[in-house]
Amino acid sequence: MPDSQYKNFVNERFFECIHILKKSNQVHSDREFAKSIEISPSNLGDIKANRRSVTLEILNRAFERFGINSSYVITGKGEAFHKKEKESSKSTEVVVVATQDTTGNVTVPLINHKAAANYLSGYDSQEWFEAQESLQLPSYMLKDGLCYAVQVSGESMEPTLYEDDWVICRLLDKSDYRYINDGAVYLVVSEERGIQVKRIKNRLQQYGLIRCLSDNPKHQPYELQENEVLQLWKVEWHLRSQLPESNYELDNIQGQLSSMAEEMQKLQRKLGNN
Repeated sequence: MPDSQYKNFVNERFFECIHILKKSNQVHSDREFAKSIEISPSNLGDIKANRRSVTLEILNRAFERFGINSSYVITGKGEAFHKKEKESSKSTEVVVVATQDTTGNVTVPLINHKAAANYLSGYDSQEWFEAQESLQLPSYMLKDGLCYAVQVSGESMEPTLYEDDWVICRLLDKSDYRYINDGAVYLVVSEERGIQVKRIKNRLQQYGLIRCLSDNPKHQPYELQENEVLQLWKVEWHLRSQLPESNYELDNIQGQLSSMAEEMQKLQRKLGNN
C-alpha cells in the first residue's frame, strides 16, 4: 500500500472516532475536539484534509482525554475506544507481566512523556503496567523478559536518538548489571534523575559504578553508584516516524573528492608510462 494511501486511512479512522464523540455529545465540533486535546483547529483541519498525518503525540492526547484506541487508528483492528473497567483494589504483591495473544504477538506497554514523568511513582505495580497504551510486536523480535517502548525526551542523545523517537527496551536482572556491554545504549532509572536513555560505560566490577554518557557533546556525563540504579533496560529496537535527511552537501563533497582521487590516479599512471 502506498504511504499516502496508508496515511489517508489512518486519518479517516481518526476522524471516525471524532464523529463517534460528536454523536455521543462528548464534543460538538472539530474545533472543540482540537481544543480539548490542546492542538490548534488548523492543525486538525490539515489532518482532515490529508495535508499532514496524525502524530503519536496527538493519539496519546486523544487516548488520555477520550480513550481513543491508537492501535485501532493505526491498524484498523480492535475497538475504536478503550473500554472503561472498574477500578480494582491494589494488591500488595508485585507481579508485573507482559501478555501474549493467541497469535504469538507480545504486548509492549508504551511509556510516553507523561507516563515517563510518573514512572517512579508506580513502575513496580501491575495496575500501572496495565494502564499504559500498548503496542503488539511479533515474539521473534523480542527476547524473553519484560519489554517497554519508551518515548525519547530531549536532545541529549542526538544524533543517535531524537525527541519523540521510541526505543523498545528489555528489563535486565540485577545479577546481569556487572556484565553489561561498554558503549551500548540503555535506559537508566534512578531516584535522582528518573528515566534517561544513555550510553553506558560499565565500571561496576572495578569501582562499583556506571558512567552515563550522552551522544550530544553539549551534555556532561554523570556517574551512578550501583545502589543508586533502580533499573537498567537494554535498548533492543529503535522506532522513528521518519528517516533522517541526507546530508547533501557532505555527500557532494565526498563525491567530488572521490572523483579527484580517480583523476589523480589516472594522471599518475600516465606519468608512469612516459
